[in-house]
Amino acid sequence: MLSCIWTAIPIISVAQSSSNGAVAGTVVAPDGGAASTAVVTLSGADGPRYSASTSEDGSFLLKELPSGSYALKVTSPGFAVYEQSSVSVAVGRTTHLAIRLAIASAQQTVTVTDVQSSFDTSQTSSVVNIDRDRVEELPIPSRNYLSFVLLAPQVSAANPALQQQGLAQSGGSFSFGGLRPGSNAVYLDDVNDDDEFSGGSRTQLSPEAISDFQIVNHGFAAESGGGAGGSINVQTRSGLNRIHGDAFTFVQNAALNATPPLGLYPSKPTGSLVRAGVALGGPIQHDKVFYYIAGEQELANGEDVSDLKPSTLNTINSALKQSGPLSSLTLQSGFFPTENQETEISGRLDRTLTAHETIMLRYAFTNSRNVNDAFHTDELTDRTARGSSFIADNSLNGTLTSTLSANLLNKLSFEVAQRRAVDRTESVSGPGVLIPGVALFGTPYSGNGRRFETPLEFADSLSIQRRQHLFQVGGRIDHVALRADVPDGSQGFYLFSNLAALQTGNADFFTQSFGNFDTNFAEVRFAGFAQDHWTQSRWLTVDYGVRYEYNRLPSGLPQDLVNFSPRFGLAWTPRTSLVVRGGFGIFYDRFQLSTINRLLEFDGVHGFSQIDEDSSAAAVYRSGSIVAAPLTGVAPSVWRAQPGLPNPYSEVGSFSVEQALPLQTTVTGEYQYVHGVKLGRSSNINLAPPILLTSANAGSAGISSLTAQQLGRPAFTTARLNPAFDAINQFASSGNSTYDGATITLNRQFQDDLQVLAGYTFSKTVDDASYDLEQPQNPYAPGDERGPSLQDQRHRFTLSGLWLIGPDLGDPADAAKNANPGPIMKALTGLEFAPIVSIASGFRANPIIGLDSNREHIYPFAARPAGYGRNSLSTPININLDLRVLKMIALGSGHLDVVAESFNLINHRNVSLVNTAFGSNQQAAPGFASAIGASGARRIQFSLDYEF
Repeated sequence: MLSCIWTAIPIISVAQSSSNGAVAGTVVAPDGGAASTAVVTLSGADGPRYSASTSEDGSFLLKELPSGSYALKVTSPGFAVYEQSSVSVAVGRTTHLAIRLAIASAQQTVTVTDVQSSFDTSQTSSVVNIDRDRVEELPIPSRNYLSFVLLAPQVSAANPALQQQGLAQSGGSFSFGGLRPGSNAVYLDDVNDDDEFSGGSRTQLSPEAISDFQIVNHGFAAESGGGAGGSINVQTRSGLNRIHGDAFTFVQNAALNATPPLGLYPSKPTGSLVRAGVALGGPIQHDKVFYYIAGEQELANGEDVSDLKPSTLNTINSALKQSGPLSSLTLQSGFFPTENQETEISGRLDRTLTAHETIMLRYAFTNSRNVNDAFHTDELTDRTARGSSFIADNSLNGTLTSTLSANLLNKLSFEVAQRRAVDRTESVSGPGVLIPGVALFGTPYSGNGRRFETPLEFADSLSIQRRQHLFQVGGRIDHVALRADVPDGSQGFYLFSNLAALQTGNADFFTQSFGNFDTNFAEVRFAGFAQDHWTQSRWLTVDYGVRYEYNRLPSGLPQDLVNFSPRFGLAWTPRTSLVVRGGFGIFYDRFQLSTINRLLEFDGVHGFSQIDEDSSAAAVYRSGSIVAAPLTGVAPSVWRAQPGLPNPYSEVGSFSVEQALPLQTTVTGEYQYVHGVKLGRSSNINLAPPILLTSANAGSAGISSLTAQQLGRPAFTTARLNPAFDAINQFASSGNSTYDGATITLNRQFQDDLQVLAGYTFSKTVDDASYDLEQPQNPYAPGDERGPSLQDQRHRFTLSGLWLIGPDLGDPADAAKNANPGPIMKALTGLEFAPIVSIASGFRANPIIGLDSNREHIYPFAARPAGYGRNSLSTPININLDLRVLKMIALGSGHLDVVAESFNLINHRNVSLVNTAFGSNQQAAPGFASAIGASGARRIQFSLDYEF
């Protein structure tokens, strides 16, 4: 008898925007010759079959496979049937199999039952796959599956301080390589799912609709792109040949939760949460047409308070009655209500048109309503300035997959979607007031606006397998239309240095915007790529290619056409248990539409703003009138784009070593360098060179009384390079960032009822601007801004796990194998523990004086106190433990999960924001650098989930 030697070696694993996986490989005869007449068949559990014939050299390729475990069968005349019980397929990965057949006369069937190794010796990029087990079983506080992106140790959470700079800069929840959170790309079933205005994601799907997803930390395949940061490729679930699904409900009650760590709570706040949903999938026509639908709805209410002391409120209310335009406003103490409602519905249809063509269509709808808890939520913000958000998303996308030959596959995708978003504060008329480090009340500078974002997308890619090469070419076109009304500053906004200044009506700064704030424009983006995934041998794999991207901005804005991105990556396997990876690539970014909208909105024709300071601002406030028309004698401030505005991009290089260990475990050490180039930043280019302030020349800068933070420091006079304007705020691609990070990761795939992913990253991020609208404190010395980035997080440790006691009742084979447990095991069977631990350095914060003390005539301010560098403050270390405990009970044709979850189980005080206002004196104002924002206190949640 001849033995059959089977080896499963993944040799194509490309970080790609495709949302499905693939299996490729070779089939050979016992003598090593090619088996050119073999038929390879993959069969999913209760799903369709996928078949391919081998070519003359014995190679085969099965692409666009939904994620999951498949049974493999290989038949060829004269040879024994080859069967493999489990071949894993994951989103964004191509698994390669090398199969050696046995002669039929010696053995009719050869069955291989070995567990497939998770060690991928041909992967050139840094990727983390979040499989269905993790999506289903790990604790998820907000039911937002993208929160699992933070399980990857190389990814850091977005700095909450970005939200303080205005809503438009706060999009995105995570950062790759120290880059801005809005620079990431999210692909959902192979189409773009980015909110192009804010930089976040759009469609919020029920986790029940998610199959799995892949986190790509700058993929070196040329098809990876869409942003300077990383990408997340998400695959939704499809139906099977049997009816399957689940029904669930989640409940919380504030009586079981801890009291929030900040705020002057008169008593423990009340509140509740109820979330219920269903998911159902199955066949419409056996082996041909499948459906999968999922939907859920959340109703939550609660209470919150500010941290404004009663004495502060009394002083403010008394001052408002004495003078100024807000005499009718009275700030309240005590609780105010919060509310969150969310509805998510999606439906997917898969149809096999012919033996060589399949089509997928998916519709998704999301509606969310967040009242008094969406933004401006720090402890110094009065309820009048707290933000509410109302969002509705609709999207329809589809994919046509055509197998043109055994080695040629084409994929055509489209999407049409619309996002309607409304932001509103409790106060929507009358001016706002900020006393830095003390209170914000009235109508804030930003937080009232509406927008309609309508993306239309078409993408096509062609894959050609030729012996050791997988060639791919493709293109993508995105048309994003935006209608917006974002009237920042239109109600007027005053700043006072302290409470005493408010009592005397001595405003230090006033700004107000005027004009028509309605905009209507479109951006068109083109992308094309060509690449080769070359498996030179089982010891060496090379990815190389080039990508081109072009952002066509609205008429009147400069264009940049030369945006070519070379990519190169390799994986070398000096021995079977060790792989060395390295690569380099350029990744072009896109412009946030919020920035483009500001350039068009405040161009001096459609709209502009005015700034008044010192005694003039005080006079406007003391008049008691609400400003309804532009101030006489005050020049307008406008926004402009840099001539020849180039596209931002990143240069990325990485080197890693991965070692395979027993028990489906790998350990990886990686170094990554990320250089952000030509990043967006802004500056007032209309200022004359600064002077050093003295008592003698303070008047030339419009300063009536020098403070300790002004004396002897640079400031700007009232002279302007173009006297027709006050500030000319220029948006330019002139920023830079540098990230150096070292990561060690331990990854154990789910085996013997245990799964672990743990990692630690030590990194440093330095930049000169952390968001598009950030301005230097001296436009004539932009190099002085070089310092820690807002995304700088030196240390980050994450650990997630899944431990199941006894057989998996959701796996019929595992349940059958353990059908007769002992009494103790019988009692414990079905218990599951799933923790997530994260420990991270605090978030960076930028200390400022809190006033326009250098008379730069910008808002937000940039002037820092003497002796403090940019972003030199930091919150304390953040420690979080989430834990999910589940008891699985067999019931009917399925099982009932009884679940208890706790978020921030140890109730650690995780500070997210600090008071950055130093004040105008030599010594810091009271409360400087103290906590004004924190993530949630401990919460307890219970749920029931019946799966069938």
